[in-house]
Amino acid sequence: MTFDERLEFLFRSSESLHASCQELHASARDLRETVAEHTRQLEIDAQNIRALANIAAAHQARLDDLEDQ
Repeated sequence: MTFDERLEFLFRSSESLHASCQELHASARDLRETVAEHTRQLEIDAQNIRALANIAAAHQARLDDLEDQ
């Protein structure tokens, strides 16, 4: 293999590596966006669950008051 052939091989290898890195970067960006969206949805769900727990506690308190009468 001549010096020029080696340089050509290295150049093509670096181009291939660069393309792979770009694809990996794009995948990581998409994954970050997906995780962020799931996190936002999880926070909303947690708020709703807390609200339902508060409603359940208020109803239980009302039932306990009715039973005490």
